[in-house]
Formats: sequence, structure tokens, C-alpha cells
Amino acid sequence: MKSYASVDRIEGTFAVCEVEMLDVKESKTIDYSQKETEMIDISLKKVYEHVTDIQEGDILVVEHNGAEVSEVYCKDDEEKQRRIAIIQKIMDK
Repeated sequence: MKSYASVDRIEGTFAVCEVEMLDVKESKTIDYSQKETEMIDISLKKVYEHVTDIQEGDILVVEHNGAEVSEVYCKDDEEKQRRIAIIQKIMDK
């Protein structure tokens, strides 16, 4: 399944990510707080095959089976900005 993965932190040679258990296309239609997610470690070597630089809070597009990430496609800065805007809107209320 192709999903969004939010980089929670970098630990040694891994990016610890909160990976959504739904397809990228479905992600934007569901409230973030109601999405099923799993914490999955992704090898930085695998990340760096397609993404040159990552940091906490970045959003990656990944292929996974629910327990393991098999491919990292790209970093999605538009999705990151969309999520920041949602959080800002909540904080402003």
C-alpha cells in the first residue's frame, strides 16, 4: 500500500515514522485524528535512495505492508504544509 509516513525522529541509522494504514488518496478525506497508524522504523539507507535530506516532521510517501516499508518514493512538502495549516487552525481556536 502507498501511504504517508510522518518522520517522528531519527535514531541512529533509522527514521522512526508514523505510517498511515490507508492509501495516500484516502488520506486527505479522513480526519487526521481518526487515521489508523503504526510506528515503523525505516532504514536511512532506504530513505536516502530517493530523499537526500529528512528531518523530524517531514512527510514521506512510502510503500508498506503494514509492518515493514519496502520503498520510499519521495518527500511531500505540500502534505507537510497542509498538516501544519490544520494544526495552526486548531491552535488558533
